[in-house]
Amino acid sequence: MEAAAASSAPKHLVTALHVGAVALGIAFLTTGVHEWFGGDLPVADPLRRWLTGLLAVVYLGRLLITQYVMVTRPFPWAEALAVGPWVVVLQLTMAWFGGTTQAPVDGVVWVGVALYALGSWLNTWSEEQRRRFKKDPAHRGVLFTGGLFSVVIHPNYLGDTLLFTGFAMVAGGWWPLLAAAIMAASFAFGHIPRLDAHLEEHYGDAFRAYAARTRRYIPFVW
Repeated sequence: MEAAAASSAPKHLVTALHVGAVALGIAFLTTGVHEWFGGDLPVADPLRRWLTGLLAVVYLGRLLITQYVMVTRPFPWAEALAVGPWVVVLQLTMAWFGGTTQAPVDGVVWVGVALYALGSWLNTWSEEQRRRFKKDPAHRGVLFTGGLFSVVIHPNYLGDTLLFTGFAMVAGGWWPLLAAAIMAASFAFGHIPRLDAHLEEHYGDAFRAYAARTRRYIPFVW
């Protein structure tokens, strides 16, 4: 019981940070952009602000479902202390630009909404496919290579990249796109090499054969 409680504490920290960031972002988008800085800020179109807040809440909901339902592996403190602050930075960056970008809500914004929806589906559905596979006792110790994982080894990372690229396009400005680019770089040069090394150590020849026939991150590219 104590061990389970200890292992859940890092998840609770990330959840608290994320909820706080989204709440602050929503407050800024609704009233803060008008009032918090003495009316000196440019104010985005109400539709852009509404869309930015909606995407923030949807991402929070998805993260909670992923953390507490789909992914049951241990969540170490080192990961929580990296993920928690980064999520706060992402959410507050999107809220700031979503509240202050005065460009009209045009086709770029709606392409961003479409990318966000696609990325959310890729991330959530890939995790659900893997969860269903692992739930079967007959698959214990078997590497899952079906579904979206037959297209790329890390469809969940691809999903998050598309999601935050779309989120940045909705928020507006270049800085949100930089945040999405930093996330993509962290996947390509950090998370993916470390996870691939772990999978190769754990599954051996099965993973090497899988990696030889499957792109890692971007279909048909890499």
